[in-house]
Amino acid sequence: MTRTLNSQSRPASRFTARLLARVWRSQRGAAAIEFVLVVPLMMLVLLGFTELYMYMRTVSNLERTAFTLADSIGQMQTVIDTTATDNSNNLGAIWAAAAILAAPSTLSTKGGVVITSVCDASTSCTTPIATPAQSAGAGTPMITWQRKAPWNTAAMATQETASNILPSTWPFRSGDTAIVVEVFYTYNPFAMTSAFWKNPPGQMTIYERVYVRQRDGQPLLIKAS
Repeated sequence: MTRTLNSQSRPASRFTARLLARVWRSQRGAAAIEFVLVVPLMMLVLLGFTELYMYMRTVSNLERTAFTLADSIGQMQTVIDTTATDNSNNLGAIWAAAAILAAPSTLSTKGGVVITSVCDASTSCTTPIATPAQSAGAGTPMITWQRKAPWNTAAMATQETASNILPSTWPFRSGDTAIVVEVFYTYNPFAMTSAFWKNPPGQMTIYERVYVRQRDGQPLLIKAS
């Protein structure tokens, strides 16, 4: 009687073992499929958030660079037209400061800076104004001088032209002066994958422009070195 029970239980135990093995193999297969589907999606989402952060950081750096340069130049009375950096009023020192301010963005290899001095056409923009106080009448903006960084590329052309100097909403009165700082930067997306993904799509030029008035109301003069 005992032998009969044992002989009947053995096939049942083998069947159960096979069934459990099949279930285990099916669960492992499902887990593998889930891994293959979910992990790439998670990596894409992570890469997207990282890329968004990198882009926003670059834009913020360029905005800060433009505002800081404009604020500093707005306090100057004279700019010296030289690439030397031994004087803070030298254009060379201004270009060097722009590259430092834009870090970690490499402005000196992928970007550009343009400075434009604007003055009222009714005044002499090459000599100090005797009475820099502005009148209530509207002035006529005129470009006095314009300089660009020596590392600007041809594609980074200024948008400050004789017909497009100041926004119509920016009040420019008789006897007024202004400084315009333009900052360019060629942004390459997916920089973290550049080691194995050359020339990814989506390259763009980030452009920032800032307008300020001269603190002393005088036109910003430029002199040779």
